[in-house]
Amino acid sequence: MKHILIPTDFSESANYASEFGIEIAKALNFPIRFLHSIQTPVDWSKLNRQDEAKYPETKESIENAKEELKIWEKNAQEKGVEAEHTLIFNTGMDELNNYVNPEKYELAIMGTHGTKGFEKILGSNTQKLIRHSKVPVFAIKYKLDLSKLKKVLIATDLKEESQRAFEKIYRILEKLKIEIELVYINTPYNFKETKEIDSMANEFLGKSEAKNLKTQHLNANNEARGIGMALNKLKPDLFTSITHQRSGFDTIFSPSITEEIINNYDLPVLSINRAI
Repeated sequence: MKHILIPTDFSESANYASEFGIEIAKALNFPIRFLHSIQTPVDWSKLNRQDEAKYPETKESIENAKEELKIWEKNAQEKGVEAEHTLIFNTGMDELNNYVNPEKYELAIMGTHGTKGFEKILGSNTQKLIRHSKVPVFAIKYKLDLSKLKKVLIATDLKEESQRAFEKIYRILEKLKIEIELVYINTPYNFKETKEIDSMANEFLGKSEAKNLKTQHLNANNEARGIGMALNKLKPDLFTSITHQRSGFDTIFSPSITEEIINNYDLPVLSINRAI
């Protein structure tokens, strides 16, 4: 059975993510795995107990982390959510991306540190995970109550390549009973007339399980400005982006825009890379 992954450094925002993750796990009926990474001066997995005693500070940090993880595991179980934890050492980005396997995880939930964005949790790995993860990543800054998430705005390019990622996000949001609205940002360098956009939207949703979704488009000089306009106009409780990286001018919904939203808006963000 797939899990919901919650990477944590036990900071305030990480704890908010853990609390929220327990709520979502209960609503979606998925077990949780709490994950913490520790940097050690040597390969800790190869040390025996006698050698571990040579690094008292590291040993203390590891024991403290284990206790914190057990506390969160117990918190989840007391709320009726199956939970476990994993402690990993010296995990680089390539290892972490391999760890967050879509065959094992339905969703990853993590906190960010306000305007500091990605500064702390798992180092710069959080930002890279947003960019490359094949699992949807839910990023939150502050304490978040699942019951207050009433409306989500999904930014999409309405292209066939984004269909699979959209379906995955839709299945999650549908179970959470959140109102979904799609927005297409129409830019000068990729300008389309209203009739063409409507046709794209009809074809996109026609291939989808999603029914009766609200869709609209906004004209803007660039994607970042257009998404900002959409957020200010529609005032969603959650923003979702289907990201992908491209060359040249066709950079619609690049991961950097998602990161900008996370850093500059007090809004939870659910991001998925369409390369899943």
